[in-house]
Amino acid sequence: MNTYNRRQFSDKWMSRLHIPLSSILLLTISLLPSVRVAATEAPSEIRVARQVTKKAPATKTPTTKTLKTARDFYNRAMRRFRDRDRVGAIADFDRAIALQANFVDAYNNRGIVKGLNGDSAGAIADYTSALALNPKFFEAYANRGFARLNTGDRAGALADFQAARAIKSTDPQIAIGKGIVLSQNGDKQGAIASYTKAIQLDPKNVDAYYNRGIAKLDLSDNTGAIADFERAIALRPNYAKAYNGRGKARELMGDSQGALADFNRAIALNPNSSNVYFNRASAQNSLGNRTGAISDYNRVASINPTDAFAFFNRAIIKAENGDKTQAIADYTTALKLNPKLVEAYNNRGILYSSIGNRQAAIADYTRAIQLRPNYATAYLNRGIVYYAAGDYNKAVADYTQGIAADPKNAELYFNRGVSLAQLREYQKALADYNTAIRLQPNNALAYSNRGLLHAQLQANPAATEDLKTAARLFQAQNNQAGYESVMRRLERLK
Repeated sequence: MNTYNRRQFSDKWMSRLHIPLSSILLLTISLLPSVRVAATEAPSEIRVARQVTKKAPATKTPTTKTLKTARDFYNRAMRRFRDRDRVGAIADFDRAIALQANFVDAYNNRGIVKGLNGDSAGAIADYTSALALNPKFFEAYANRGFARLNTGDRAGALADFQAARAIKSTDPQIAIGKGIVLSQNGDKQGAIASYTKAIQLDPKNVDAYYNRGIAKLDLSDNTGAIADFERAIALRPNYAKAYNGRGKARELMGDSQGALADFNRAIALNPNSSNVYFNRASAQNSLGNRTGAISDYNRVASINPTDAFAFFNRAIIKAENGDKTQAIADYTTALKLNPKLVEAYNNRGILYSSIGNRQAAIADYTRAIQLRPNYATAYLNRGIVYYAAGDYNKAVADYTQGIAADPKNAELYFNRGVSLAQLREYQKALADYNTAIRLQPNNALAYSNRGLLHAQLQANPAATEDLKTAARLFQAQNNQAGYESVMRRLERLK
């Protein structure tokens, strides 16, 4: 199950606007997270219910002509299953059931093969038939529980796991199944308790360690997650998903180099996992290797052409490289794949704005707001476009909406102050600069603009104090251009 973590990060693009108050407005670009792992994993091998009572010689496979009884077809089905001939196995299970309608093991094991073929509904039907014949059939409850998980029926899965546990309370796979349900229901602590129970029952259960590691990641216990992934790797050295999980944990702890090594190992073990390439792209980008990151996102798109987030993240890197046309194309593809990807509208709007296509930018921000009415970033960015077009009233309206959604966003107050100053609403502009400074005390631009507004209102002592503070902050921030601009303003006040 591929999931992605919904935490958002942000980066800021600057756009210099030449207006009397020498303001710099901020365009905010939202990035989706760029690490993913399988959220949970069922036991590596769903069990065959029971061993064949009597095996035919391994060197001789009976032909259909020599098979007479349901048991004969069942035994050959089992051989075919072990030889990975799923089509042949299902055909033989069919014949066995046709000859013996109450053949419980045949229903259960045919369900297993159907599940492995992706036919969860067919698998559930077979397990249900087995349970109708034998209501105490532990394996059928367990297998149906995992099949129901695959269809998203968490309540049904939990009921099956509880029924299985009532029959046999010492089986670790049932604890794992319950943990998966709890995790998907958002109860990560409960899931960890279930996985821990599975480990107590079977200290060498790789799936329990892996799934507990994922649950710990979801709770930001990266150190604990790494310990669980390392235990899983120790038990199964070629466990690609555990390397991928440990790589994610390492990246979240800032160890991009260690994460890269883990992702490389996971890819060596499973070169067709789009999740690992997706994660490695993030590590590559963190290490400054944008070319490598783009190459990895290309690989994700090749393996899974419907992965909107691969196109989304590739667009971000292309935009950082200055390739705006290709970045817009990637955002457009992402939106075709996922029309509700709000951040893609916002980011594409930024690119449209940067190439002078204001109408397209406004359309994108508007769509983002329609999808997420409290999206403060989109209000901020649309307000900036309105400001650039000279429509200060609409800009103020958007900043005001943004403030209602995010009352602690200093950029919104700052930008509204700039627009209010253009409308000659000087006292309101001063109030907004005051709030911006209170929220962001090191905002040199806010001090600079407030100082210039004080000067325009003939409040020279206040203007001088603000401009000196702005100069000091610009200098501390290594902004030489800002420092020199403010110093020139101070000279004019003398």
